[in-house]
Amino acid sequence: MYSFTDTGNVTDTDIARPSEALSIDGVYIEDKIPGYRTVTVSGRESYDMQYSEYRIGNTLHMQDYYQNSRVIEVEYQLQASTPEELIQRYNVLNGLLNFKEAKISFADEPDKYYIGTKTASEAPPKGRLNIASTFSIYCPDPHKYSVATKQFTAAKNANGILELTINNEGTADVPIDYTVVHNHDNGFLGFVSDRGVLQTGKIQEVDLTPYKKSENLINTDDFSNWARDTSVHPENSAKKTNGQLKMNTYNGRKILQLIDKGGTSGVNGGMISMQIPPDSEGDIGATNFYCYFNLWFETGAVKQVSTMSINFLDENDKLIYCYMVGKNDLNSGKAHVMMRAGGSQEHKYFDQYFEPVNSQFGSNMFDWPRGNCDVLKEGDKLSGYYYGTRYSTVVPDLKDKKCCKIQLYIGGYDQLDMVTGSCFRSLIFQKTNVQKWNDNPNRYPNGSKVEIDGKEGKIYTDGVLRMDDEIKGSQYFLAPPGQSKVQIYHSDFSVPEPDVTAEIREAWL
Repeated sequence: MYSFTDTGNVTDTDIARPSEALSIDGVYIEDKIPGYRTVTVSGRESYDMQYSEYRIGNTLHMQDYYQNSRVIEVEYQLQASTPEELIQRYNVLNGLLNFKEAKISFADEPDKYYIGTKTASEAPPKGRLNIASTFSIYCPDPHKYSVATKQFTAAKNANGILELTINNEGTADVPIDYTVVHNHDNGFLGFVSDRGVLQTGKIQEVDLTPYKKSENLINTDDFSNWARDTSVHPENSAKKTNGQLKMNTYNGRKILQLIDKGGTSGVNGGMISMQIPPDSEGDIGATNFYCYFNLWFETGAVKQVSTMSINFLDENDKLIYCYMVGKNDLNSGKAHVMMRAGGSQEHKYFDQYFEPVNSQFGSNMFDWPRGNCDVLKEGDKLSGYYYGTRYSTVVPDLKDKKCCKIQLYIGGYDQLDMVTGSCFRSLIFQKTNVQKWNDNPNRYPNGSKVEIDGKEGKIYTDGVLRMDDEIKGSQYFLAPPGQSKVQIYHSDFSVPEPDVTAEIREAWL
């Protein structure tokens, strides 16, 4: 234990927040505990490098040279008027210091943060009301990061190549995130720098003939022209369809919602449908298809219940595939996602429970900010997307079946309150004229958004994880300190070129 010079009878209000005051996830300890004051902080200024050696003959050689972790030590003063007040303030301090992998920043550098976990604490001296002690914060990553990110927009260089100029004013290499918004159909993206190459899609798709390309037959966020459908629900005849659905606007977005259940006993709701339009060659129906849809399913209270489904039917209105989201339990906050194929598939092949609340890190991918989902048919293989994974089943008798109609259903139970968010928001139906999805000539349709997470090494298209798009050998290269260039390549037929932006979070050692 080190010595501490008593500052005397200084009142709480006389002590301003010191320059090295510690913030934990945006909360300064001085603001929460009267009598607490940060005295000194060490470990922010420097860090160690680790290495190992190997011997060849009489000579030693260095290998495995890497950055060590960082330990930040905080010396503080805590004073109180009575022993009872002191222990109460220590209780609050212990609560604030009970953190793991929190954002740690300091008053003299509020625009930067470390990621750290509180570890050791020094025992305070006994029998004093004005004490000094220390605690340590372990940072396995020694870097500090900028609170704000920096964005860069690609533009054509002197050679007509789309190029990003990234200016990293930090002192460390950092990951690069990319966002690509397509202004035309595209099959390939390439990001090239002197540090590596990152590629997505399929380069060969540029050589496919026009009749082989896939076509978007439906692309809408307005279902007003879909027909009211009171036929028997193809997945479950107990789901009555006498109600009505209607377009509305909520929080600036168009939504399709149930306005009249059409009944008060059992499961009652409304259904609408749309015949699949013919493609450019006049052919009706799609043996192979991809359907992206966005729905909102989010509770406002535990006792709310609802059911939603999107149904894909053949030319005889027989079920090919049904994707369902529903909550029918009044006594818990659980809902579930269900997937079922038609044909000889007589039961659900996927049923997953989740909590339908708005939580960035929860299991509800249907909350207001997200809601992205898709269904894929490749011959006899049918797949539905849920939370980063496509779940598939194979039904041989559906191999040559054409999807000719799509139904949207929203229903409620008895006279019970509906789930607050029980709405469809958009839908894209794409017919694929090839047997394999990987041969799709228009992997990225006009208006689609590709997002690449450079830190995690993940690729998303319209919010759906698409790691099958990554070309083998791709590198998620980093942006070095200073200025660097990244050139962007795409399919020759993708004109006008896509809008490309990059984002980095600067870091310092």
